[in-house]
Amino acid sequence: MALSGVIINDAVVFLSKYNLFIEEGMEPVDAVKEAGRARFRAIILTTITTSVGLYPLILENSFQAQFLIPMAVALAYGVFIGTLFILTFFPVLILVLNDLRRFVKSVWEGREVSAREVEPKVKESKVSLD
Repeated sequence: MALSGVIINDAVVFLSKYNLFIEEGMEPVDAVKEAGRARFRAIILTTITTSVGLYPLILENSFQAQFLIPMAVALAYGVFIGTLFILTFFPVLILVLNDLRRFVKSVWEGREVSAREVEPKVKESKVSLD
């Protein structure tokens, strides 16, 4: 549960910045790049502080700690691998899903659809005058 909480937090931090850039009018590819640059430090610091915070438990020699050490090792390395996932595959996943939504909408409507047009954040921010 702790590992999923840290990874989900990193994804939310990344996605919130991405949505902010989309609302400002950036194209999805540019918004992903800028969100990665803008939130890189926050994501890396979360990983470092979580991992470093677990190392006293990992290096503990007492009998009571022997039962917790495997959990601490799994959590520390899981956070590290999850961070690599968030920084490499999550931006790709965002763009692939955007392309998939574009393809489905263009087939459905029979016209070319822009990448920004299918973004959920753009759709919810449009004002209807009906």
